[in-house]
Amino acid sequence: MGVHGLTTYLREHRNILSQTIHLPSAHPTNAQSTTDGAERISVVLDGWSFIYEVVFCGDLPWVYGGEYPQLSQLVRQVVNAWVETGLDLHFVFDGPYPTLKFPTLVSRITQNHVQNGLLFFRTSSMARSTPRFLHETAMLPPFSYNVCVDTLVDLAAGVHKGKLHVHIADEEGDPYAVALAGRLNAYVAGRDSDFVVFNAEGYKGYIPLDEMVWTFTQPSSMPWDGEGSVYSVDTEADFDENGFQPARTSKSRKKRTAAAQQHAGRGIVPPAEAFGAGYTATPGAQLSLSFTAYSPTTLAAHLEIPASLLPLLGALVGNDYTGAADDSAPGPATAAQIRTRRQANLQRLFFERQLTLGQRIARVAQTLAGVLAAAFGQGAAVHRKRGRKPIGSVMELIDAAVTALLIRPLDTFATGEREAIVERVVEATLQYAIPKPPEELWEGEEPGKPLRWVSDVCPLHVAEACPLWQSLSRLIPVPEEDSLDGFEDGSQAKSTTEGPHEIVRGEYCAAYRRGHFDPHILDSAQSATSWPRMFLENPDKECVARSVGRPIREWTYAILDASIGLPSPPEPELATGEDEDDDEDELIDVVEEDDSDEDDGGDPLARLRGALKDLGDSDDEDRESGEEVVLPSALAEPRGKPKVITEYVRRGTRLADEEVQVTFLPELLRGIDLESPRTGLPLPPPLWPEDARRRLLRTVLGSDYPAVEALPDGRVLAVLAVRFVARQMHLRALESPGVKERQLGRWTQAEAKAFLTSTTRDSAAATDLDAIAVPIVERNVQLVAQVSAALDAIEQLAHVLLLSPALESPAKYFSGKRFHAILSGALTPPSEGEVSEEWEACVAGLEDAYTALPSRKGKKERRAQKSGDASAGASAGRGQGKGQKAAVSKGGLFALLADAEA
Repeated sequence: MGVHGLTTYLREHRNILSQTIHLPSAHPTNAQSTTDGAERISVVLDGWSFIYEVVFCGDLPWVYGGEYPQLSQLVRQVVNAWVETGLDLHFVFDGPYPTLKFPTLVSRITQNHVQNGLLFFRTSSMARSTPRFLHETAMLPPFSYNVCVDTLVDLAAGVHKGKLHVHIADEEGDPYAVALAGRLNAYVAGRDSDFVVFNAEGYKGYIPLDEMVWTFTQPSSMPWDGEGSVYSVDTEADFDENGFQPARTSKSRKKRTAAAQQHAGRGIVPPAEAFGAGYTATPGAQLSLSFTAYSPTTLAAHLEIPASLLPLLGALVGNDYTGAADDSAPGPATAAQIRTRRQANLQRLFFERQLTLGQRIARVAQTLAGVLAAAFGQGAAVHRKRGRKPIGSVMELIDAAVTALLIRPLDTFATGEREAIVERVVEATLQYAIPKPPEELWEGEEPGKPLRWVSDVCPLHVAEACPLWQSLSRLIPVPEEDSLDGFEDGSQAKSTTEGPHEIVRGEYCAAYRRGHFDPHILDSAQSATSWPRMFLENPDKECVARSVGRPIREWTYAILDASIGLPSPPEPELATGEDEDDDEDELIDVVEEDDSDEDDGGDPLARLRGALKDLGDSDDEDRESGEEVVLPSALAEPRGKPKVITEYVRRGTRLADEEVQVTFLPELLRGIDLESPRTGLPLPPPLWPEDARRRLLRTVLGSDYPAVEALPDGRVLAVLAVRFVARQMHLRALESPGVKERQLGRWTQAEAKAFLTSTTRDSAAATDLDAIAVPIVERNVQLVAQVSAALDAIEQLAHVLLLSPALESPAKYFSGKRFHAILSGALTPPSEGEVSEEWEACVAGLEDAYTALPSRKGKKERRAQKSGDASAGASAGRGQGKGQKAAVSKGGLFALLADAEA
């Protein structure tokens, strides 16, 4: 991640480029008493780097599907310790994926999930159970993001209110984090070397998470003798067992006692000795933290280039937008491939293969310094006399740098190829652009005061420049200039003409900022793509993201299209001749239809004003009048080409892009037995009453039963996930009754009960599983993959319907190891009373969906079956007549076949 080789370069020159910061010791028992008097340090954290670091340092088992209660506990432990040492934390998580990063995403998912999964299932069960193999093929559990964000949101609203903040970036999180750090005069902590390339006013520098060091000091039971510090209290005996007193200096005594009392933490996780069960602090214990910070200004001075050119250096050396770090990526072939496919590795054009990554950084820095010296230094006049083109803009500087770095002669490049390379470098450089705050916020934030938002919808952008706000405004017409006369910002005009799409936009934006809306839902709204989360699954079976998750996501796409609008496919080229005349006739028909709609009411938004306020009154009027009720989502009929979402899912042993056509929402609603709310207004589903939205969720998943409706909110999603997977596997088995694999893919009642038990709040604090050896069974691995895909898609659908956080996610309580242990017999299965209510909801309407796995028969059973078959054949033979027996013995089997044909 980040600039290729820059992390290694920073470590090799650590003494020159970094500074070490030590924070004073703090008592875990009372943060207020130790930090209120001192100035607190603001740190912005890269959310995904934090997740990976916590999972890595926590050494949690991943192969079973995730240990999310332990992950949540580790997050709490790390955050509590950071806050107690005097840090104000601002977590920033990525938003939707930028289009320029798609090739890097495909490469990472293929390597980390598809290839690792293939290696796992092609390795013997004994070899793949070793710690080394599991470490080398580790995958991030699918709900790590959800659990981490939920935990941080709870802490930010509770014990650490005002000292912990959670931000979801509009797009890529790196520029957002650095811009926020500039506003707060803060550092940025993460595992991405891009943070030392960014530069903003007020930004203090980059802190690698893996270079944080905790020091824990145990309390001493001996009184302090006044010599040295509390770390040097002598706890050793004055005389040995023979009565002799050891000769030692006070200096050596201090070192030995300090080493005995101090313990270093492992990465960002504090030492385990500092806390007991349930984060119970050791009385008198002290924690101290030290970390290393790298400043972009120091790096630029070391490379002898301006700090403003660090983004260009990162793009030329190579980052996530210009190609892979190695030479495995294909080289560029044509200018069109460089511009459109963005899969060519540009670094193969700039560097010889034998150059190390550090040497590449030095070469680019020397080249940039040479170009600047030639343009503005002492030799600039000489170069002008020789006829070289002067550099007067940033584009000319990039063009000159690319030309100087190319190792091939210019006459070997095709027409437009060099220009395409320059365009790629410019695009990669622009990813480091930081939005400038308004003039009134240039001086930064006041210490101890809440962050001032630039607008009501975004902390860093005005509404018109916010990518999130713009992606949610596709169905909202742009107001005319005349309608905003008399208002400074148009707020009054907007409030009087607010329609249902404006309301949905506001609700989605608020849920997104609060962390209750999965940001990758908006991939379909920004780039018309979808990236379902992948985990360990059998590569010989159909991808669970397609077989289980896609039917649910189709509803998500339809609701999004009706609520905020999805990108339209490219317009086809206009035909010539008679076809062009036909197209013109169709355009005239569309215009006439629009005019007739406007003639009815004058203002097209007149009957939509106050829609939510009048829901109850319109309901009574509709019942009295008996008029036909319009479906609340029945908007105008679609026109033009159907919209398409490109899903990136596994196909065999590679990641493939598959197009999914977005179905018009009324067509989907007509296919289910659902009574619409009697509003008489065309409202999108997110604005339906909550009961109607809940029923829509249950009906879409085939679970609209009273037993499911009566479940508590914390158990609804778990039951819906089990029901949908069991129903889906049952339907697939019915579609192919002769396929044995489909029949064996059905769920059993024991497996469904085991999952319900593994997602309860009580199971999270139940038996410790660390000492239990749980085998890795392929069927259990596939079950976890199926239910994870279903739960992920269901949670996104609940977010789109604005049912989160009312419907609590069960992922934070799920223990994959407990699920595997129950199925393998390492733990006793749950009793009937533990999940009786939930099990009744799982069985309602699915009595025939669950199956029983065929048990393996022993040798005695197989012998008894063979002997029974033989005796049955003998008795059948005795019942035949003598003439038939004689015919068989005389003519043999061929005679019987001839008789059968006759």
